[in-house]
Amino acid sequence: MTSASNTETKTARAAAAVITCLVVLAFTVGKAFVSIPGLWSAESHQLSQIRLNPLETFEYARVWWGPWLNLFGNIALFLPVGFVAYRGAVGRAVLVGLLCSLGIETAQYLCSWGYSDADDVICNTAGAWLGAGVAGRTSRSNRTTILWSIVAAGAVILTVWAALGLSA
Repeated sequence: MTSASNTETKTARAAAAVITCLVVLAFTVGKAFVSIPGLWSAESHQLSQIRLNPLETFEYARVWWGPWLNLFGNIALFLPVGFVAYRGAVGRAVLVGLLCSLGIETAQYLCSWGYSDADDVICNTAGAWLGAGVAGRTSRSNRTTILWSIVAAGAVILTVWAALGLSA
């Protein structure tokens, strides 16, 4: 790898890490501050609650799609975490995903920023594992392109999230 492409990869990884952190924080702790009509209400996320039973949300769902959105949404949310954290070792990326998820769930509980849920930790960690798996199967040259794609997608997601939340 040339020095210029190595520098570009480092820049792309740093930018992707920043945007990924912002997206993850927006959709985890940010839900306690921003309402998006039809999706969530900030007031319903301003509480301290721990849910330790996996898949419990399927039993007590308010709407049929809620638990599915939570399940697949948490996996999708952490796919980029695993991809960005991958540096030749899937286990390292999974550990990063697990620790980030535990940190978020702890902050949500301590600061009354939402539900602290075992499902979230499981799904977030699975998402990080899948993201690291994709990174491990992607050539080094394509990884930089995907990292820049994560930056672009994250910027669009944050813009839409802010526009919807601020217009409510």
